[in-house]
Amino acid sequence: IKLPHKVRNCLYPVFKNPERSVEERIAAFIVMMDSEPQASFLELLAQSTQRETSNQVGGFVYTHMKSLAESRMPVDREISKACQKALRLCKPFHLGIQYSQSSKFQAVKEASLGASVDIQTVSDKRSVLPRAATA
Repeated sequence: IKLPHKVRNCLYPVFKNPERSVEERIAAFIVMMDSEPQASFLELLAQSTQRETSNQVGGFVYTHMKSLAESRMPVDREISKACQKALRLCKPFHLGIQYSQSSKFQAVKEASLGASVDIQTVSDKRSVLPRAATA
């Protein structure tokens, strides 16, 4: 992302707006997370879960940050540490498979060799099948 600060400035209001669809809000969150956010911005996102009215959005934010905090991939080292701190401010969402979530599956061998698969689902509480999924 060429102008990460501008991207975050444009997308944060979309993410925070409960009038927007779950898909739009989660997409805004994913792009903001891909913009190499500073620790202070991660903490702001984590704090927003305390007032989050959508379990779909809150569950996705919580599981995404938790996955990053638990990452053992060398490339994730910096954001992992920042997410560990930010996660302390995050409202825990322990919801079922009918809620949106983000998971990271990893295999790490030694300090510099590993593989990671990210699976993200956007769900609807009326069905166990996700409305959208990416891997």
